[in-house]
Amino acid sequence: MIKKTTAIFAMCMLTIFLTACMPSSPLVDTTPADVVGTLETAIAASPLSTENVDELIVMINDFVASGEITGQAENGLLAKLETIRQKVAEGQFDPAANEIKAFVNQVQAQLGKKISEPAATALISKAQEVAAELMAGVPVTGAGTAVPTTSSSTNMPKPTPMGDQLEHQPQWDAVALLVTQSVGISTFDYDLYQLPADASWEDTLAYYQTQAADTGWGNAPSQTDEMSAGHYAVWSAAGPDGKTNYFVVAQVDAPDGTFTLNIAGE
Repeated sequence: MIKKTTAIFAMCMLTIFLTACMPSSPLVDTTPADVVGTLETAIAASPLSTENVDELIVMINDFVASGEITGQAENGLLAKLETIRQKVAEGQFDPAANEIKAFVNQVQAQLGKKISEPAATALISKAQEVAAELMAGVPVTGAGTAVPTTSSSTNMPKPTPMGDQLEHQPQWDAVALLVTQSVGISTFDYDLYQLPADASWEDTLAYYQTQAADTGWGNAPSQTDEMSAGHYAVWSAAGPDGKTNYFVVAQVDAPDGTFTLNIAGE
């Protein structure tokens, strides 16, 4: 139940990230194939307010009164929502979105313990609405300071990257999560790169086919597919410990440029 809810929450955030003009609503059965729209629409942010956060606060108080939240579990949740409310009021939408994820984690931790399953489901569904509104207000960019290459979640070397490395942003975390869920990778890390302005997917794929072959991933990807506003390719190979390792290149065409997520995992 908890893993399924986490996946639904991530899908909801990414769907609104890609389709900010669409009405926000809980996405109960979202799959990668359901993600529609393009990154261009994400710039059209909807007006943001504290109304949905206030409604969450009311819901928690009602669940306490009805006995569906017990053991003072509401204290930490209400404190988190007050922090989110303040950040929204100050226009700090990106930090507020991160706090919403922490709120969901708190609810999940008490699901079936101090919070009933119906109450937890309702709170997470409402939190999705808040996250959707917040993520619609965060522009899609590759802006950021270059960061060192992260350690790999595989036992194999990563192919030499293409482009200029950028720091992570919550939006790109959501894209990485969506791609890895589609591929079936449970443990992963990723690096983000901005490509030259004229880079096409065909150019990117040809480059990584050569690099992947040189680092032991094979001459061709085991899977290529399309996603909203882009493409991805998957290489898989057995590592020294016998486990299947994955390397994924996901290219996204955004208003501010073309970007790749180089994902490594198993």
